[in-house]
Amino acid sequence: MLFMRKWLLLLLNLPLIAVNAQQWELKKDDGDIQVYIRELDSTKFNEYKAVLIAETTMEKALTVLTNGDSLNRWTYKTPQSKQLEKISDNEFVIWMRNDFPWPLNDRDNISRVKLKKLNNKTYQIDIDVEDSLVYQQQKNVIRMNLFKGYWRVQELNEESVLIIQQMYGDPNGALPAWIVNSIMVSFPYHSFENLKEILEN
Repeated sequence: MLFMRKWLLLLLNLPLIAVNAQQWELKKDDGDIQVYIRELDSTKFNEYKAVLIAETTMEKALTVLTNGDSLNRWTYKTPQSKQLEKISDNEFVIWMRNDFPWPLNDRDNISRVKLKKLNNKTYQIDIDVEDSLVYQQQKNVIRMNLFKGYWRVQELNEESVLIIQQMYGDPNGALPAWIVNSIMVSFPYHSFENLKEILEN
């Protein structure tokens, strides 16, 4: 297990979509979940990468991660989520609303989610911005129109998977970068806590 952990840490520090970015810095590690942060040269908002090894199957992990109607069950500070469109078995349009602390306005986003097979043991779920006109914006909610990321799910054996989420997003509106960056660790960490519980039960 120790060898696997060291190997995974080495793997995770290899560049995945490293474009004009600094090195990853490990900010939280509780043994089950790791959260990394790095600065991007092109923006004042940081990017995060969260990592989890869960005792579950590949099939269950992919089903949970692409179910837009239930993402709010485990995504931290996300009271609402909805699948707006199923384009195919591997492509979906999903809406999510994120709860921001008062006096800040909540944010929402519409994403196009695409599932693709990288090899026999690895799948990737790409997350890109979808046309904001496909779903009406709610009152006092600011829509995020600049974000990009992915999930990567790798089967380690028949009963466990490695899950990585890498994500960058601009929250839009007059929101100081230091506020966004200050919660960049807690949001993915608590989401992964909830995700682990769902996947393993």
